[in-house]
Amino acid sequence: MVVDLHTHTTASDGTFKPMELIEKAKLIGLEALAITDHDTISGFQQIDETVEKDPKLLLIKGVEISAEYPTDSLHILGFNFKDSEKVAQVLNELIDYRNKRNELILEKMNNHGFKVTMEELKKIAKGKAVGRPHFARLLVEKGYVQSMDEAFQRYLKDGGLFFVEKRRLKSEEAIELIKEAGGIAILAHPYQILKDGKPFPIAPSVDSLEDFIKYLKFKGLDGIEAYYSTHTNSQIDELLKIAEKHDLLITAGSDFHGDNRPNVKLGLNVPYKHIGKFLARIF
Repeated sequence: MVVDLHTHTTASDGTFKPMELIEKAKLIGLEALAITDHDTISGFQQIDETVEKDPKLLLIKGVEISAEYPTDSLHILGFNFKDSEKVAQVLNELIDYRNKRNELILEKMNNHGFKVTMEELKKIAKGKAVGRPHFARLLVEKGYVQSMDEAFQRYLKDGGLFFVEKRRLKSEEAIELIKEAGGIAILAHPYQILKDGKPFPIAPSVDSLEDFIKYLKFKGLDGIEAYYSTHTNSQIDELLKIAEKHDLLITAGSDFHGDNRPNVKLGLNVPYKHIGKFLARIF
């Protein structure tokens, strides 16, 4: 089954508008698509209602919430929530802080002789939420760096010269928000939370990926993103075993961002037997 349950649009840091992404999904034959922009569900306001009734493509409302963690790598995916207003209210408060954060990053850049403006950033972002990839792209376009990777490594990564910390929900708060809104909470790209093979300790006796996932399940987590664009076959197998052992749902997502991550292609071909339980929760 060809699906993609983890994608981004211009509502956050992708380069495809929501309707453009949907058309691309149809063109390549996706059977299910979830739009999961970072900390916003505003992209769904741009979608034609007729798309949701298209029998050839299951369109799922989603979001990717950046949770508090020593690195910017603990993300909780929320799917099919019923109380959109509740989710939007909390996320809008985070976006307000993000806008202030962007102004601080901009100030740091200009103080170091990098002449950049918010108008230039918004032109690149093409949407409401300006993020670090937009700063990186602007630095490339203005010739301050040779690549987006160089922009992150030299200036924008955690601890970099222009880095400003995000305000995030705790992982249990993100899960609680999704569940209280009637949605499904999934741990995104589990292997990205590891450092030197282990997760950062967030509770006593949590010193392995499985322990970490068990802890989040205790807090209400429904499942894990076992299929992901950078997961190896052995990593997928391990996550499938953890999901089966602890009765967790399984999802599959590429983390598609369009031109902002050109090496990540839209769509994953996965066995229905692994994601069928999740899809059954959607209907």
